[in-house]
Amino acid sequence: ILEITESRFMANPVATMDTLVRLRLKKIRLSIDDFGTGYASLAQLRDIPFDELKVDRTFVQGASQDEAARTILEASIALGQNLGMVVVAEGVEKQGDWDRVARLGCQLAQGNFIAQPMPGADIPAWVDAWNGRHVHR
Repeated sequence: ILEITESRFMANPVATMDTLVRLRLKKIRLSIDDFGTGYASLAQLRDIPFDELKVDRTFVQGASQDEAARTILEASIALGQNLGMVVVAEGVEKQGDWDRVARLGCQLAQGNFIAQPMPGADIPAWVDAWNGRHVHR
C-alpha cells in the first residue's frame, strides 16, 4: 500500500491524480494518510481510487474531550466505510481510544497503545503478548 498524505496530494492535484491512476492500473493499493488535516474535497475522495483512509490522530485522541473531534472521527469512519475503503484510526494511544474506534466499527488502528515501532523479528513475541492481554471482538 502506498500512502499519500492529504496535504501532499493537494500540492499538485492534477499531476498527483495522473500518477495515482497509473499506480492503480498497476494494481498498487493506495492509502490517503492524515485524513482530515488537509483540504481534500469529497469529490476527490469519490474520484481517486483510494483503498484505505487513515483518520488523523488529532481526531482519534481528541474525541473523548472534544465534541467536534468526535463528530469528525465518526463521520470520517462512516465516510470511508461507505466508500468501500478500509479505515485506519491513527494515534490510538489509550484504552479509551481503542474502545472508541472499535465501537465505531473501524477495521484497523495504529498507535502506541497497540505497539511501539519494532524490528520484524520481535513481532511473533509481541503477537503472543498481545493475544494474552486482549480479548478479540
